[in-house]
Amino acid sequence: MSEDNKRLVREITEAVWNRRGLERIPEFYAPDFVGDYRPYALREGHDGVRAMVEGAWTAFPDYHEEVHELIAEADRVVVHLTISGTQRGQWGPLPPTGKRAEFDEMVILHIRDGKVVRQRGVVDNLSALRQLGAVPSPRP
Repeated sequence: MSEDNKRLVREITEAVWNRRGLERIPEFYAPDFVGDYRPYALREGHDGVRAMVEGAWTAFPDYHEEVHELIAEADRVVVHLTISGTQRGQWGPLPPTGKRAEFDEMVILHIRDGKVVRQRGVVDNLSALRQLGAVPSPRP
């Protein structure tokens, strides 16, 4: 089961996030899906997944995720990945900068019957904001 779940997460990353396969969302995500990326509002159902994906592509049209590590146990998968892209659209309150950013994300996915029912993520937004020039980098 753990290896199947790891394969599922890799396939989601490529098919939905990197290849923009929105039509495949119902194949990978349960109808009662909940996405939790605090402090942001919860994303629920297939529409919630679509909103997350479209939001990423709107802000970063060349958005890409690279998986570095997957750890699976029973019905959970933890993934460490790097997000990269050029910010050409609005990202939260930040207007387009035209700058490229590369930052990490850690996600815990709960899988039931071969579909993601919940995912909780932590994104290194501070690193992204520094690269985009919105927050100064600390002095050495």
